[in-house]
Amino acid sequence: MMLLLCWSLTHGQPSRFSDAVIVESTSLKHQKATGKCWSFASTSLLEAEAMRLKKDIPELSSFYFVYYNYLEKSRDYLTRKGNGKIFWGDLTFSVLEIFDKYGCVPEDAYDGGLGNLTTRRQMMQRWRDEDEMNELIQSKLDSAIAADMEIDVSLEMIRNILNKEIGVVPDEFQYKNQRFTPTTFAEQICALNAQDYVELTSYSHLPFYEKSQLEIPVNWRNKEYLNLPIEDFMATVFEALGNGYTLAWDGDIGNDGGFRESGIVKVKGEYEEEQTIHQEHRQSAFERKTTTDDHNMHIVGYLKDKQGDYYFMLKNTWGENRGKHGYWYLSENYFRLRTISVTVNQQVIPTEIGAKVTF
Repeated sequence: MMLLLCWSLTHGQPSRFSDAVIVESTSLKHQKATGKCWSFASTSLLEAEAMRLKKDIPELSSFYFVYYNYLEKSRDYLTRKGNGKIFWGDLTFSVLEIFDKYGCVPEDAYDGGLGNLTTRRQMMQRWRDEDEMNELIQSKLDSAIAADMEIDVSLEMIRNILNKEIGVVPDEFQYKNQRFTPTTFAEQICALNAQDYVELTSYSHLPFYEKSQLEIPVNWRNKEYLNLPIEDFMATVFEALGNGYTLAWDGDIGNDGGFRESGIVKVKGEYEEEQTIHQEHRQSAFERKTTTDDHNMHIVGYLKDKQGDYYFMLKNTWGENRGKHGYWYLSENYFRLRTISVTVNQQVIPTEIGAKVTF
């Protein structure tokens, strides 16, 4: 067992909680109205994983992954002759693939133009600018398809748009008096293997203990999730946190007003009176689309309240003035019901659960 870091009141733990199990992670991130929570949460996961391995790393650039994901998504759009859409959302899958293929860079080397956004007005303008950029990219891709343009030529056109709108990514940079490329930095400083991570979900319309594609709009890469029964899913989450691993979270934050500004989140509306959320509850909510994947965060721990109920502590990306000092506390029932998936290092899957898995 790894040594766990107990959360202190200086970090903003609400007084209603005790018995905290919190894993070390980097400082809060702020996506600044960019709609890229998926990259910010996943970047935070990578940082925490590097820290777990005792790597001395800086804060990583979330927009480096965004930049290359636009190019990857554009390539997919061209290959499928426009059968798709250039949209805001994505998944940890994509960050891991970009990390594996293109490496990573420190935030100081590339911030995607976020450094100068300090006021709400500037942030909302950035939201509008990115919305227009998405429309422009899709329009240019449609024109390229209509003109039967070579894919590499088309992608260079998209790269020029990205360079203008969010900045040119560095081919080389300096860190601690050494020169790195993004790939050498990822290999030598972060030293993570993207193949070590797995997306876990829990839905009964998919075969349990096997990998299957989950039918959610942002899964444009058609990636497969390892599907576990809810009790095994929850056991794996607790096992991970209890052994010093954090997880990326994909889930629903808007249903029934349950995700409130207070930062303390419980099930409201449907299933509110259920003592425990079971498999059939989350399955019904998914099929009826009362649970959708509309936000990503970083799970860094769990706590108990005075009644002995568990809450999961999630590091959000909306700034320190939202939730509880930037963190959200999801009750175990909310977590069971509204979590779409988690991403975790697959070596923390409990042995008795892993023995049932067919890859």
